[in-house]
Amino acid sequence: MWLNHFQYLSPQDSISYPLNRKKGRAMIHQWKNRHFSTDVPGWGNDILEDTIMPSISSASFSSSSSSPSSNSSHSPSSLSYSTFPCSSASSSRTLPSASSLGHDSRPFKDDDTSLMRPRRARGRLSTSLLLDKVVLTLTVMAVVMLMACCHTATAYISDDLVVETNKGKIRGVTLKSATNKDVDVWYGIPYAQPPLGNLRFRHPRPIDAWSGIKETTKLPNSCIQIYDTAFPGFYGSEMWNANTPISEDCLYINVAVPKPHPKNSAVLVWVFGGGFYSGSSTLDVYDMRVLASEENIILVSFQYRVASLGFLFFDTEDVPGNAAMFDQIMALQWIKDNIAHFGGNPDNITLFGESAGATSVSLHLLSPLSRNLFSQVIMQSASALVPWGIITKEESLIRGLRLAELMNCPHDRLDLRATIECLRQKNATEMVNKEWDGIVFGICEFPFVPIIDGSFLDETPQTAVDSENFKKTNILMGTNQDEAFFFIMYYLGEIFKNEESVHVTREDFLKLVSETNLYVKQVGREAIIYEYTDWLNPNNAIKNRDAIDKMVGDYAFTCPVVEFGYQYASSGNNVYMYYFSERASTNPWPTWAGVLHGDEIAFIFGEPLNRSRNYDQSEIALSRRMMAYWANFAKTGNPSLSADGTWATTYWPRHTADKREVLELNANYTRTLNGLRVKKCAFWSEFLPKLLASVESPRPCDKSCCKSVGGEVASSSATSGVSGFSIASSSDRFTLLSMLTLLAVITQSQLT
Repeated sequence: MWLNHFQYLSPQDSISYPLNRKKGRAMIHQWKNRHFSTDVPGWGNDILEDTIMPSISSASFSSSSSSPSSNSSHSPSSLSYSTFPCSSASSSRTLPSASSLGHDSRPFKDDDTSLMRPRRARGRLSTSLLLDKVVLTLTVMAVVMLMACCHTATAYISDDLVVETNKGKIRGVTLKSATNKDVDVWYGIPYAQPPLGNLRFRHPRPIDAWSGIKETTKLPNSCIQIYDTAFPGFYGSEMWNANTPISEDCLYINVAVPKPHPKNSAVLVWVFGGGFYSGSSTLDVYDMRVLASEENIILVSFQYRVASLGFLFFDTEDVPGNAAMFDQIMALQWIKDNIAHFGGNPDNITLFGESAGATSVSLHLLSPLSRNLFSQVIMQSASALVPWGIITKEESLIRGLRLAELMNCPHDRLDLRATIECLRQKNATEMVNKEWDGIVFGICEFPFVPIIDGSFLDETPQTAVDSENFKKTNILMGTNQDEAFFFIMYYLGEIFKNEESVHVTREDFLKLVSETNLYVKQVGREAIIYEYTDWLNPNNAIKNRDAIDKMVGDYAFTCPVVEFGYQYASSGNNVYMYYFSERASTNPWPTWAGVLHGDEIAFIFGEPLNRSRNYDQSEIALSRRMMAYWANFAKTGNPSLSADGTWATTYWPRHTADKREVLELNANYTRTLNGLRVKKCAFWSEFLPKLLASVESPRPCDKSCCKSVGGEVASSSATSGVSGFSIASSSDRFTLLSMLTLLAVITQSQLT
């Protein structure tokens, strides 16, 4: 066991020529001087030579290792392969540190069979007992020192981690998961040219091929984005901030493969969320190693541009809009073309994402450019029908000109060339921060998002869904119990403080309905108040507080998921829907905030299995169950059916158009629901549009200017907020009461 660490030379790294004895003595002397500040009494150089020489006489060293001028530090963060006998001889590359890789330090395995064992010692040693003891003592000390240097390293890099992609060779690294399993990862594989200089705002350009081996062992840059500073030092918010340096040079892919490598494996591709204005594939909560190793599946994630750098639109070749969506397409094409080199099946790729990531995944189902690059999808807490996920080209152009004005650039739409040239010269970080200085005002409203550009998308998502113009495949999707509180605490922070005691009076409730529905005139607001008031307890401060969450959450997240799932199931596709209601014991937000937007992510990526995070056993069990569901779906198309043909203990029923089955995910119980929020969703998709159309003048709203769930309802030029409705100035109470009666009829028909 001890001697296994004496010499860490892999066969691929060894140099064939033998080391002559004279050179060997010089290197021993140099090694001794480096590692012993003073001579050890009684330990002569001849003893060192005779003791160490036999073990290195036939070993291989890089030519740089004998340089007498080298006096660099040998701390764990700068271990050099040319310095220690436990290092590869053919390279002088630096062994990555824990901080450079972005992961916890993990020791080498003592029984690593990929490492060469030491050669048996030979030499001119005296047979005396004294010398034997000296030699043994010295050998043990040397081995201990070598073990120390090797065990402080984060990972083991060898040439069996070299993969040849269609652009060139890359070298990965073996890391430990939180459950102490080996995972081979390749971090920061370039898939497009860095979008710098004249490439800013443009669609991505293919990466050029390279020669040699590119090291892909460090987490890549995050794309330029704003940082959340609303709650300084608070983990609940800062966990979503970029954890690697932000840069415009950010178009990279990450791959995680369990060991031993599976063959023809299903592939899960993660698309991060963040409102299209923030996010990064490198966040700790997205660590792919546990899910990959526990479920024996290949995981991939990638960076894409966000905010104006990813979505600015001026209807020109230089600023065509949807650059970020084309980033995603190029990444998906890279995965399709290269994943077989990692052991993945290019014909079994499942996209999964949350929030804006789920919206992206959903849009790829609709896009003629990308729908053939994957097999099936998982959508968490969003779909293509969310009101904040798409804006018109005209609205996007107006927002872009407003940003140019904020950046002190020309902003005349008749001279966009000057605007573009000016914005290209501006500091990117300053620009994405300026986006929040008066471009949008509503809750769950983000400045720059996808548009219907005639290329990536050629019709509205609602039109595509209504006409079944989407990829016919299996989908898994769902929503969380309290989707909106996360956003409410930012938008309505004066009342919804990050503290345990929050109550909403009736007066506050009426005020908040108006503040969260900026684009709705009085008749629409009164309808919303009527629908979300608990008329048995209209003055109950707790129920009023929770009603604000349900109002915003239904409109912005839950109902777009419910509607999309229903439409997909109605067209004959296999749909599996969940409702996540588990509040983790480690949740840092106030108790009243419940199960927030994004809370399911940690369970899917296996964070509860990390003992340092202090989850309880029931949460660990739930995480294992959810990981299995997600992986089973990727492998077989059914979350209950594993690749080996076994069925999950808790069966997940298919979501049908008539019964609307939903599996509730909770650590303490399991149950199947029917018709998740269907009455409230009917209010948003059926009743409110009809109410607004009845009072709109001069023409009623039709599908060309409406979204079935939220969005712009009465005017295509309206700017959508949490309830993006624009109506005429009527507040006719009789009309409202008549329409409320109609709502009851519609709801009854929905339920039957």
